[in-house]
Amino acid sequence: MKNHSKHSQETIDRMKANAEAARKRLARLNKEYLVRRQVEKSAPSKGSSQPETFAEAVMRIAKQERVTI
Repeated sequence: MKNHSKHSQETIDRMKANAEAARKRLARLNKEYLVRRQVEKSAPSKGSSQPETFAEAVMRIAKQERVTI
């Protein structure tokens, strides 16, 4: 038997495209996670006069790190 693969070329191409899309999504989620972690570490203490919301902190850190969310 010379059938090297049980999948058609179209199926193989689709699986490769799906894997690439998953890698890109994972990379984007990892960047977002790292920004959130940094925000949690650098967020001002609760004793500040005007507390920064979590969303504001995320956007501030994203701008500092030049990350698109």
